[in-house]
Amino acid sequence: MDNMDNEQMKKLAKYIAEDLTKRIYGIANPGNENNDMMWYADRDDDHMVGELARLMTLLNLYQDREEYEKCHLINKHIKKLEKIIENL
Repeated sequence: MDNMDNEQMKKLAKYIAEDLTKRIYGIANPGNENNDMMWYADRDDDHMVGELARLMTLLNLYQDREEYEKCHLINKHIKKLEKIIENL
């Protein structure tokens, strides 16, 4: 690492970050449909809306089961997430 200048380290860091992002978001092998990778939204606002939908689904399940303590906790998370989405 002593032989690398600042610019070379930035390029290496960028390459590593891009590679990790591709692996995390499941786009490293787009032609391979048989892989077991998880897929995530590539934009923060899409991810937040998906998380909001998941929480609302859980809220409905807990309401049907009359698990109101869980409903209260989920509702708190929903309100925090709605504020985040409003600010995006």
